[in-house]
Amino acid sequence: FQAEDGIRDTNRSRGLGDVYKRQTYMDLFNESLLNGGSTESPYSAEEIAGTRAGLNPYAYPNVNWYDELFKDQVFNQNFNVNIRGGGKRVDYFSSVTVNHETGMIKNRSKDFFSYNNNINVMRYSFQNNINAYLGKDSRLSLRLNVQLRKTKQPNISMNDLFAGAINTSPVEAPVYFPDDGVTTHIKWGVNDRLKPGQQQNPVAQLASGYQDNFRSTVVAALEFEQKLNFITEGLRFKALASFKNWSSTTNSASAGWNKYHLQDFSVDDNGVYSFVTRLQNESGGEVSTDLKPGVANSGDRRFYFQAIMDYNRTFGKHDVNAMFIYNQDELVTQLFSGDLIAALPKRKQGVAARLSYAYDGKYLAEVNMGYNGSENFAKGHRWGFFPSIAVGYNISEEAFFEPLKNVFSNMKIRASWGLVGNDNIGGARFVYMPTINLTGTGYTTGLDGDITYKGPVYSRYGNPEVTWEVGKKVNVGLDLQLFNSLNLTMDYFHETRTDIFQERGTIPQYLGTAGTKVFGNLAAMKNQGFDFAADFNKKIGKDWFISFKGTFTYAHNEITKYDESPKYAFQSKVGQSANIPSIMISDGLFKDPDDVKNSNQQIGGNLSAGDIKYVNISKLYGYDDDIVDISDWVWAKNPTVPEIVYGFGPSIRWKNLDFSFFFQGVAKVSLVMSDFHPFGDNSLRNVLTWIADDRWSPDNQNINATYPRLTRDTSVNNTQRSDYWLRNAA
Repeated sequence: FQAEDGIRDTNRSRGLGDVYKRQTYMDLFNESLLNGGSTESPYSAEEIAGTRAGLNPYAYPNVNWYDELFKDQVFNQNFNVNIRGGGKRVDYFSSVTVNHETGMIKNRSKDFFSYNNNINVMRYSFQNNINAYLGKDSRLSLRLNVQLRKTKQPNISMNDLFAGAINTSPVEAPVYFPDDGVTTHIKWGVNDRLKPGQQQNPVAQLASGYQDNFRSTVVAALEFEQKLNFITEGLRFKALASFKNWSSTTNSASAGWNKYHLQDFSVDDNGVYSFVTRLQNESGGEVSTDLKPGVANSGDRRFYFQAIMDYNRTFGKHDVNAMFIYNQDELVTQLFSGDLIAALPKRKQGVAARLSYAYDGKYLAEVNMGYNGSENFAKGHRWGFFPSIAVGYNISEEAFFEPLKNVFSNMKIRASWGLVGNDNIGGARFVYMPTINLTGTGYTTGLDGDITYKGPVYSRYGNPEVTWEVGKKVNVGLDLQLFNSLNLTMDYFHETRTDIFQERGTIPQYLGTAGTKVFGNLAAMKNQGFDFAADFNKKIGKDWFISFKGTFTYAHNEITKYDESPKYAFQSKVGQSANIPSIMISDGLFKDPDDVKNSNQQIGGNLSAGDIKYVNISKLYGYDDDIVDISDWVWAKNPTVPEIVYGFGPSIRWKNLDFSFFFQGVAKVSLVMSDFHPFGDNSLRNVLTWIADDRWSPDNQNINATYPRLTRDTSVNNTQRSDYWLRNAA
């Protein structure tokens, strides 16, 4: 029996609140109006002073939405019970695990309604294994695994909730207005400067409804094993049949919420505030706040069968192992959307064989072969053959190595070559067949334009030549042990992938195919790098044990073939990593109007001093182009997926007391920031601290400022993906 109780600190950021201690949101907003020449009304000196003084939370709101939504700590519990037993004929093992997790959001629904929609997850796991020994060489096993998960949560996702905390103005409206004794619903505060469809109140969105989800996964597996020593020693047959059923049911309740904005207020001689609020709903009238039920169901079931014949025997110094496997897999998705193609079973089938040989523990060799079939390809292309070979040399077992064993306890060299196949074609099915929309296009005619004819159109052309993506892998490795304590593992790997599935990008518009998709095995890429792992273990005295582990991986991929038609040759994907971002190159900020005029930069309109100035990349590459526009981009140096991953940490044990930790990090990885700009056409976000601290402004005309000039309207120029927003994500 084991019981665990944990406390997790959510490590909430205080960055949103820090802005107001140095410069108010209102001052920054007014600055954005002046910078952009907007005619929108600025915040008055009275409003700014009242907010700073905190005179009244409804008349002068100053909301830290993060604090309104999230709490500091989360409590989790875990319980586990294992039971095993049996006799010579039957043995069994049973395990029960219960896990309870709570969410980091506050119970705001309980502040306003009778239900609690905070995240609450209960997981139950049951594992039961029964082995029946039918004879000396026969065994029948039944394994049953049941996993149940019950989740209560709000209707809004955590991503949207975090976004709401960032994207909602702190000073335009309170969380809600006080009860006026007449209105029968809660008067949620919203930003009047935005259109009704763009207004948010994350507390209202959090509190207005809930979801109850129940998921069950049942896996039953029946396995039979028969030793065939009566035929030849070391021969064995195994068969496995398994069934998995997954189902999910969600019962939800959702309610509308009414949006209000402060229209006016007054203060009497006693300092008591009175408010006049205005309804801001999209419909113009009140929306129902009654909970409306909903239900959603989904699930799938999988059948898997596998048969294995293997042979394992030692003849003196010779170890021989052979194996043959047959498998088939069927996945049926239970859909309720009426999608006929998606409802069809997904099927795979394959056979594999392996032969390995070792001599005296020194010389090792292994050959593998796989012959797999996939439904994703047409007849003649469904089956792929994927062989591999591996060899090893355990040098430390040689007689001449004996004098070195005090230092080199073990040394083995490894090498392998092989082909692997991939039939994952991006989620689409049966791409070798065309798809046709019977009413995809048409025309209108008639004297009054009242007659319309529609006809079929191809949405995807079929390609019967589509087949397996193939990867050729090469690996060379060294296993080394020093002083019977330090284990080192080093591997170099190289992979080339060909026939990668891709949509064609070189079909000219004048062919008239327009939006019709064409797919094929068109791309190729290579991946190479190395792995290093170190593991040190040492026992000191009777009670102490010390270990240290470290890992380092470097992997770099490069596209070697791609069907594309870039505007400029230097923008080709060939030669770039698969996850590399495209960025414009900045040259600081515009110094003054003359600097803007002389640049011939044509990105958005109303460029001014303090806007980002970009480099004319096309001209640098020799093209006759004096215009700087959105086509002047290059590939960044590092991808958005780390090329280097490393980790290290010790573990120390004294008697029954353990202490360990592990550091992990990444390198050679980029992050292009987006969706954080404080003001825009459709948003009024919080101002992040670093923007308030180091931005270009009329009083700080620093062309190397961290943030360009603030503008009320969205700046197309300043929001381009560029190295101005590129960060080292290591």
